[in-house]
Amino acid sequence: MLRFSKMPVFYKRLRRKYDSFPGLFELEYFHLDLIMKFPMKCRYIIISSLMAFISCNTAAPSNKNLDTAQENNNTAKEYEDLLIKKEDAKQIMGYDTLGQFIATIDFEVKAAKEDLESFEDGIVPWISLEESEKEIQRLIKPDEIVLAYKNVTLIIDYPLNNPVSFEITTTTNGFSRKQLIREISKKYHEIYKEEEVSASTKTIPRGERKGIINRNETDGKYGIWGHDLSDLDLSSVEVYKKSGGKIYLNPGVVS
Repeated sequence: MLRFSKMPVFYKRLRRKYDSFPGLFELEYFHLDLIMKFPMKCRYIIISSLMAFISCNTAAPSNKNLDTAQENNNTAKEYEDLLIKKEDAKQIMGYDTLGQFIATIDFEVKAAKEDLESFEDGIVPWISLEESEKEIQRLIKPDEIVLAYKNVTLIIDYPLNNPVSFEITTTTNGFSRKQLIREISKKYHEIYKEEEVSASTKTIPRGERKGIINRNETDGKYGIWGHDLSDLDLSSVEVYKKSGGKIYLNPGVVS
């Protein structure tokens, strides 16, 4: 599935990157509306390349720092290239094996005052997975029943080397938007906690990362790579139905 929902926010990320590296390029000559005039495939290539660049710190560290920051890679550049390949593979992954696609559930929140510059319409098209409870108060249509099933299977595969599924249930006539984000956020918190406990290679704290700011890959139960939980937001959930009637949920997680 191609994921374009987070494209507008890279203005904000570019601005932060630009502030960190003065003279890198002139931001005023970069216009999202021009990119949106390209065909979909071209847009994907452009945006994927930009987001991969923005998500990684391009400073040139010493070899000693690189060894400390990423034990499983010879250089930060190698790890950065690996992350880009993993992101690209995730972008084009298909989910036909989950059954027939039947719906997409979107998650939007009202923009906080400090975000209105980036979201002029006042709508942020995703909600934080780490701080979902904090943002639920701004969730649009939180109590709307968006999934009329009591038992569903949640698939979580990003950013995991070892995907996992969970059965989630509700005692009501279906899941509301608020219930879904709480269930998905809860599972992500559990996954990151279990990963840290079970991993021999621990997560390098943000303040100690050298050469690349992305989370290092760990070797725990799930094999998390590339992103801290704080990087992840939920933009949508795709709903699939197997021939036997079983329902699968594929979260549209953006970073």
